[in-house]
Amino acid sequence: MTGRTTPGEITIIHEPTVEDPFLIVDKPAGLASAPLRKGDDSAVTRLLHDFPDIAGVSGRKPVEGGLVHRLDTETSGLLLIATSQTFYERIIAEQEAGRFVKSYSAECDDARAVPLPDGFPPRPSWGDCCKGGAAGRSVFVESRFRPWGLHGRAVRPVTEDAGPAAQKKASPALYRTEIMVEPDGGGAGRARASCRITRGYRHQVRCHLAWLGFPVRGDSLYNPSSGRTGGEGDALCFRATGLDFLHLSFRLN
Repeated sequence: MTGRTTPGEITIIHEPTVEDPFLIVDKPAGLASAPLRKGDDSAVTRLLHDFPDIAGVSGRKPVEGGLVHRLDTETSGLLLIATSQTFYERIIAEQEAGRFVKSYSAECDDARAVPLPDGFPPRPSWGDCCKGGAAGRSVFVESRFRPWGLHGRAVRPVTEDAGPAAQKKASPALYRTEIMVEPDGGGAGRARASCRITRGYRHQVRCHLAWLGFPVRGDSLYNPSSGRTGGEGDALCFRATGLDFLHLSFRLN
């Protein structure tokens, strides 16, 4: 059955079958993907009641079971969870080979005229994308990342021009985000972004959007002008909308 909603507003998009032993759900904003400790409230914890095979998969951490990838707590959208070890190992191999594609949509502020927050390198050169008649073209943004701020809650891009201290703290791998930005008819100074990645780092898409000058609305970590206070009207306008792997494709509106 698809489209079934569990308590806590987790919507089941795909239930496991013998041929396709995995679960895809639409996780609501405000719910963690996985517990830090056994019993913590999370999408995985809630789903274990109906899908106990999740716990039988040896994933990255014992408490995560077959969780293939995480979403930030504030991010809503598609999560993939394996219910068999064979499928988990197969999809991780696909991910490492760059054949597992994750798509995101965001409502953004056009902040290209605003100075970048502390710790960001100069904005990347991205040609005429999103200017005049060129709006809607895709660009690729690529960087390494380093932790930033109190307790490393945020991240910052690290380029080859960064100093030795930043290089030492940076991730060993490069992370690439494909971004397409179009004007938002809802008002001046706003835009909509569609993004795709095959390898993910914490906050990668949100950070790369801010670096380009299009921070996500309601993003207290990467959009200083959001004025976020934690109220309902200040929700993070960021959603995981697509998964493509093997022979399958899943999309949210």
